[in-house]
Amino acid sequence: MGDGGFWHNGLTSGVTSAVFNKHDGLLVIVDNGYAAATGGQDIPSMVEPNNIIATTIDADASNRPDAQSIEDACRGAGVRWIRTVSTYDIEAMMGTLREALTSAEGGLKVVVAEGECMLNRQRRIKPLLKNSIASGKRTLKARFVVDAETCTGDHACIRLSGCPSLTIKPNPDPLRKDPVSYVDNSCVGCGVCGENVHSAVLCPSFSRVDLVYNPSWRDRMMAKFRQTVIGWMHPGEGDNRATGVL
Repeated sequence: MGDGGFWHNGLTSGVTSAVFNKHDGLLVIVDNGYAAATGGQDIPSMVEPNNIIATTIDADASNRPDAQSIEDACRGAGVRWIRTVSTYDIEAMMGTLREALTSAEGGLKVVVAEGECMLNRQRRIKPLLKNSIASGKRTLKARFVVDAETCTGDHACIRLSGCPSLTIKPNPDPLRKDPVSYVDNSCVGCGVCGENVHSAVLCPSFSRVDLVYNPSWRDRMMAKFRQTVIGWMHPGEGDNRATGVL
């Protein structure tokens, strides 16, 4: 059930009805902060976006004074077993779902999957990032990458994720034919692909990098140091590695 549907009629027809009729089941409420099905309108549980980006894309939103809690509404309707978990924390979500499905406690169990819709988040953040970079402020932007030399080419990460940024490219090893996974430039750094890989114990190919725009002298010094160390460990490759400093 979406959060928009929850406030529209789901609290009555779904949650209250299930509690009243003593249903023993699991309900997952996707709390993404918008009534997405009808155009992204505000809803009672929406938080007020933070319009200030100091150094990073991961500026969290702050609660509005009049925001209403989905969890509190469910408890008020009589739900005793309820958990709120970050949508983007795949491992925690898997553990919570297992707990709900194996619980000896009867009655309705509710999991609130909380995390801002990434499409709306990007519409909100991209202009702020652009202005932050243009004004000369030190700004970080998260990206995920796949090590082509480590990737086995089984593409399980793609099947689990479904992210449009996660695709394939030719294998750099001439002795291997299978294409490897690749994260293209449309990546917004949400981390779902890497979380899926980590939770499913698929492979160690995924890494997160932070692109540094308008770097400080410390950033430039650390970039040179890292490149030197990489050059010692991988002779001939140090100059070809991206620094992440822009």
